[in-house]
Amino acid sequence: MLKVNFFHICESAIVEQGSGNLSIIGIFEILNAKSFPAMHPTMSVVVGFENNNPGIYDTELMFLDEKGEILKVPAKITIGPNLKGNWIYKIVGYQIPREATQKIKLNYEGKTIHTGYLTINNK
Repeated sequence: MLKVNFFHICESAIVEQGSGNLSIIGIFEILNAKSFPAMHPTMSVVVGFENNNPGIYDTELMFLDEKGEILKVPAKITIGPNLKGNWIYKIVGYQIPREATQKIKLNYEGKTIHTGYLTINNK
């Protein structure tokens, strides 16, 4: 079963060439906007996975609020010979429709394997 070891929303993530070391910059759970709809210029979702079998796995990332789906992204996750894998998804120009707490779901084989939250405040 595909397992989530970590899940972060951040300003940026960098994978170092050669070593493959992952640097996560500016982790956050709250965004502030003065008015709505709003737009956040850039952010990344970074997830660390593991599984008992190397291979490529189909997953789906979803951002939702109480009114419905905001963003849906299909993703292929590669689990290497060390039985681990990282996935980074950069979002440029994230549209924020309203003040709310957004649920972030990561789905695999029709089941939610991780749930996170992003709070959007009107400030």
